[in-house]
Amino acid sequence: MPSPIGSDLPPSPKRQTVEETTSDDSDDDYYEQLQLFNQEMRKGGGFEIDFSKFRNCFNWQSLDLDDIEMADENRDLMAMLSNRALAKLNDENGTSLELGKILRANFHPSAGITYYISFEVNDPSDGNQTKPYQAVVFHDFAGNAIVCSCNPKPPSS
Repeated sequence: MPSPIGSDLPPSPKRQTVEETTSDDSDDDYYEQLQLFNQEMRKGGGFEIDFSKFRNCFNWQSLDLDDIEMADENRDLMAMLSNRALAKLNDENGTSLELGKILRANFHPSAGITYYISFEVNDPSDGNQTKPYQAVVFHDFAGNAIVCSCNPKPPSS
């Protein structure tokens, strides 16, 4: 019986479909998406990504703070991480900022999870005004939280 290897038979439709989807067009689309994603990252620093613009989010996600099953857990975790960031900031700067409301959070895996959290703070030294802040906090699988940054939200450009 002759072997199909090296024969002139056309590839099966299943194989042809797979080969077509891995063409240079998909590579171009991937790099186009990556370039757009990088622009979005530079614009908002990872805090305000509009995920609806992308088919590929490169392992980044928005944390659903209103998820019916996980809302309390998600909000509690973000509050705990934000309070750690504020405690570090207050200690380093001699301030007494207090956590207000968690606004949003994005995250990506990185030998743990890195969270980009947007929140409001109350500033007792400034008439208890509410101010927008952002923090980057790495949370490893052992439960340790490392504050990478905590700063006022930059003005929109």
